[in-house]
Amino acid sequence: MIPKALTRSYAPAVGAIVICIMLAHMVAPDQYNWTIHSISQLAAQGYGQAWLMRAGFILFGALVLLAGAGRIRADRRHWYREAAIMLYGLAILLSGIFSTSSFLDGAPFSAAHARWHTIFATTAGVALSLGILLFALTDRPRSRQL
Repeated sequence: MIPKALTRSYAPAVGAIVICIMLAHMVAPDQYNWTIHSISQLAAQGYGQAWLMRAGFILFGALVLLAGAGRIRADRRHWYREAAIMLYGLAILLSGIFSTSSFLDGAPFSAAHARWHTIFATTAGVALSLGILLFALTDRPRSRQL
């Protein structure tokens, strides 16, 4: 049995990715500069510590999918906004499988993997934006009702 906290809230996913990002930054070499390089480059091809950020992306995506499915099961009225967030989670998960090129000079990489990573990362951004818009247009908490 999966705990309800994992199937109704996106908070565990956010907590997991924040921890992975912090750990990945702590073990990153001096060549990595967070003001220049992307988070995706901490999961880059040819980087020895990439497994940490890749695991973070995959775990985050899986937890978002699990929470979204649980939220749809609990309340089907607004399934479409949860579906957009689930697409975001899937795209992040796939971004963890297909890594971008390295921030390390001369590191070998697959251009095809980097291209797929870009496609999935872009899809994640669009899906998240759509999900936020749908939540903004459909969420009506009692505190804002007349």
